[in-house]
Amino acid sequence: MATSQLEYVGFRNNEATRDYLLFVRHGDGRYDEFVVAIEQAAFVSRRVRYQDGAEICFLKLSRALAAHAALPESAPLALHQDVTEADLVAYREEHAPKVRTPRVPRPAPPER
Repeated sequence: MATSQLEYVGFRNNEATRDYLLFVRHGDGRYDEFVVAIEQAAFVSRRVRYQDGAEICFLKLSRALAAHAALPESAPLALHQDVTEADLVAYREEHAPKVRTPRVPRPAPPER
């Protein structure tokens, strides 16, 4: 069975949303076009950074495709999907800076 490839194509700004266009290219040459939208208010309120928008949408659609592949008898995926507040929170938690613990200095080697 040929695998599908997810490809980010670009985005389009609308009054209420920023829409990200992604293609799913199938091994047989077919492709499906998806739009994943993030509300403009999420960017303006700094709940999400503009540079993270494409990755958030890519990850959301990747997870949806994986879930659908696990249950192929389920209904087809909606071609338009909205990023939820829960998606944004999950992304922030997954990408939070790692807390570093201070390193204990190594003792100096004995002099010879």
